[in-house]
Amino acid sequence: MCVACNPGIVRILEFTTSRRAALKTGALLSASAWLLPARAQSRNAEVLFRNGTVLTMDPATPRAQSVAISGGKIIAVGSESELEGLHTSQTKVVDLAGGTLLPGLIDPHMHSVFVAFETWLDVSPFAMKNMDEVVEALKIAAAKAMPGDWIKAWQFDASITPGKTKIDLALLDGIAPSNPLFLFESNGHIAHVNTKALAAVGITRGTPDPPQGRFDRDANGDLTGRLDESPAFLPFIGKIGMPAADETAAAIGRLFQKAASRGCTSLFDCGIGVRGPADLAVIQSVMQKNPPVRFGGTLVSTQMKAWQDAGLKPGFGNDRFRIAAIKAWSDGSNQGRSGYQRQPYLNSDSRGALNYTLEQLTDAIRVAHNDGWQVCVHANGDAAIDTTLDAYEAVLKANPRDDHRHRIEHCSVLHDDQIVRMKALGLSPSFLIGHVRYWGRAFRDNILGPERANRLDPCASALKGGLRPTLHSDWNVTEIGPLRLVENAVTRTMRDGGEVLNPAEKVSVEAALRMVTADAAWQCRQDFTGTIVAGKAADLVILDKDPTKVDPSTIPDIPVRETWLDGERRFQA
Repeated sequence: MCVACNPGIVRILEFTTSRRAALKTGALLSASAWLLPARAQSRNAEVLFRNGTVLTMDPATPRAQSVAISGGKIIAVGSESELEGLHTSQTKVVDLAGGTLLPGLIDPHMHSVFVAFETWLDVSPFAMKNMDEVVEALKIAAAKAMPGDWIKAWQFDASITPGKTKIDLALLDGIAPSNPLFLFESNGHIAHVNTKALAAVGITRGTPDPPQGRFDRDANGDLTGRLDESPAFLPFIGKIGMPAADETAAAIGRLFQKAASRGCTSLFDCGIGVRGPADLAVIQSVMQKNPPVRFGGTLVSTQMKAWQDAGLKPGFGNDRFRIAAIKAWSDGSNQGRSGYQRQPYLNSDSRGALNYTLEQLTDAIRVAHNDGWQVCVHANGDAAIDTTLDAYEAVLKANPRDDHRHRIEHCSVLHDDQIVRMKALGLSPSFLIGHVRYWGRAFRDNILGPERANRLDPCASALKGGLRPTLHSDWNVTEIGPLRLVENAVTRTMRDGGEVLNPAEKVSVEAALRMVTADAAWQCRQDFTGTIVAGKAADLVILDKDPTKVDPSTIPDIPVRETWLDGERRFQA
């Protein structure tokens, strides 16, 4: 799946900033050092929204006509006549002009770490039409490079890039005979290198595989140039190097601006701290500049000692940036065929693999849970979900805790029996719904087969089973854009061919909107937002149209007019 979801990846970016240096310089600030000033709230409206539709996401009052806010909070919701008494000469009136006001949209699983690779050559299926274009783009980059310079490309995905060209050592050597080349797959679990790259790092035929990683070899024992899992990537990333902290901060700031333009008022990062506290310092430097979105997330479990040494506790931060959880993982990527399955992949004897044993995963969950953290576990394959459920069950049986809100991330191939277990354990799934949109046909025809592909991201079954699912982008696996996530869940239309993948798992527009507003806020422990209800933070988005009243296939195209955070306009088209 993603870079931050891999075992060993937590060490990759340590080449640029060490934990010791971050702590020594005091880069990890206390929460109080960057609190934003509180604003006074009055009963009179500072801002009054009217002349449009209000979708509140509050089951008690799903629709309204007008909303009043003061001091960054919602103070009243109702009809225009009911709220007219809150209007004073000082009130700013926002004319919705027939548009629709909703709670600000939330992406509950993304990764800011991916900005470190954004300057690399993009050879994704969304940038390249076919394999021939991928090869040609790499050749052009090699032709422009000085001898010895690294050719760095990312987002490659053979599973959905048309063409039969096979990426192997001979091909990459022909593309870049004078330069080391590193080609990163979008799933974050596989990379490909050429002979120059192997030589630069000192990997030879006799080099042993690193723990939990592999230097792939053919039947004769010769290196193929394929690298499996992050421990195998580590020496190559070390040679390439990563951006400086200020460059990373600037890139994160740009990402936040883009998210706001797409209706987001909150992002939840499921992989903070790949370099330890140094990464927190970078994010805090961004948050000190008052960006247009809230930011929260999980710390990676593999750095648990670093968090304990730094004195971090559940809830560190404030309502603009709060650390809520610890992230662990059980397996890899289904499209990369490393997700752990109950049955082998199509045309294969492989079921994928667990990244950690059940005992190791249980220990990681136990440590975080017993310290009071919310826990999020990456699990893609159905057997990985089984293992994750076993681990959660063991921990919760030994130490029950009310309202833990533990999650399973992606939870991709999910069966009804697993939904029953999740309900009993109080777990919730967050679905990478883009699996259906972008990889659905590949899963159905080439990777999993129809029966298992129909179990991908089963939103309707999850709701029927009493769960509170959410939808996420897993940026940079797919683009941030909650309206697109809503459409994917409502239509389940596959990009390749336009067919619908298991229409029984379609959900209503209203249900999908809840998954990126009210339920996402709950899942991310941001209960102070997510619905338009008096007392909640005034995190709002104005859309040009009512998404419940349009052709669902056009929902991603609805223009975002404005986003408001804590009662202040932060984006305007």
